[in-house]
Amino acid sequence: MSASRQPSSGRVEMKITHVESMILHIPFYADHVVAAMHRAQTHDEAVLVVRVELDDGTVGYGDTQGAGLPGAALLERVVGANPLTLLFDDGLGFALQVALLDAVGRATDTPAHALLGKQIRHRCPLSWWDIDMPPEDWKKEAEASIKRGYTTFKMKARPWRDIHEQIATVGNAVPRDYRFDVDFNGFLLTPARAEEHLTRLDEHVNVGMYESPFYLLKDLTGARILRERVKKPIVEHFREDVLHAHASDGFVVGGGIEAVRRTAALAAEFNKPFWLQLVGAGPTSAYSLHLGSVLSHAQLPYITCHELFEDDLLTSPIDLVDGYADVPEGPGLGVDVDEEALERYRVDPGTPTPKQVYRAQKRILKVRWPGVGGKQREWAFTDESHYQRLFYDGTVPPFQEGVHLDVTEDDGSAGFASEHEAIAARGL
Repeated sequence: MSASRQPSSGRVEMKITHVESMILHIPFYADHVVAAMHRAQTHDEAVLVVRVELDDGTVGYGDTQGAGLPGAALLERVVGANPLTLLFDDGLGFALQVALLDAVGRATDTPAHALLGKQIRHRCPLSWWDIDMPPEDWKKEAEASIKRGYTTFKMKARPWRDIHEQIATVGNAVPRDYRFDVDFNGFLLTPARAEEHLTRLDEHVNVGMYESPFYLLKDLTGARILRERVKKPIVEHFREDVLHAHASDGFVVGGGIEAVRRTAALAAEFNKPFWLQLVGAGPTSAYSLHLGSVLSHAQLPYITCHELFEDDLLTSPIDLVDGYADVPEGPGLGVDVDEEALERYRVDPGTPTPKQVYRAQKRILKVRWPGVGGKQREWAFTDESHYQRLFYDGTVPPFQEGVHLDVTEDDGSAGFASEHEAIAARGL
């Protein structure tokens, strides 16, 4: 069922009459994705959807990953107001702000991009995204992405996996012009270690760029030196200090409408390309296309992660051809929300997600790599948060050759219970 009603063209006086928020749990699309996402310190199946209704019956939708409902005081301020006066108020929260944009566009028969600025492109790039996985699972993801029209893959490099083995494996499954955007989330820790690994990765034809090899703000001088020694671009989440120090080649940009437009203007002045990172389902992805189409330096493939959900909440999917999607030209976001899907995935607020249920159970996670005489060096943990901490503080050496992660679930045995208890007693 389509979630729109035809608006009256040219209408400029309007009032918000109703705001409805709902929490959805949308499963991930494949078993190997479920396994990785549940184990990892990353997002879950929860999606917040906000539905806004205007006084003429026009409806707008926005969404975002997560389960943070708008507060009562905020809703009291919004209901009865003219949405045009609130459109650029980032304090509303992402989902509500996008829902207002959608509603205003529909009420005035105007595509969202025309409300955001002057359109400079009609197609925008989108990238596939994945958390760390074994090499063969990343290969499956790359193959799935190609079938769906993607040409770039943002991959989370983690120190408990051999990134060089992963890249080599996935590289065998993709064409030469397919690009990997490798996100280290700072785990290389220092410029010296970053240079060691990035100069090796530079030689792989499919590697496109690197995100946060270490957190550049911690060593701006080292970041500038690294830029000189590495062939391929280095990007970082936007920080003005990094911008002014010329310590990166580009940026990751996210947030509300006004914040993104301000950041985009700064990036443009310094000729720094960026990608939009706005995580959600189909409505968020459509919004990213509208927003990116009016920002001169939104040139790098955008991240929305909608491709990992089994349903994008739209009546018609966003189609990619050669890594690009057309900017919708209908009023508002230019896409229709599938209201039957909303009801299918809707849950009561506070309902644990499948990931939360999984994480409440016990398991043993072992980081291993080849040692002396065919033996394995081993560090054992009870949760990913513990080994993340030890890698970040430099206790465990990162990105060892042949390193891998083994996960053993609780089988109810006395042996498992004894081993798990001993590891937990060490705070791991």
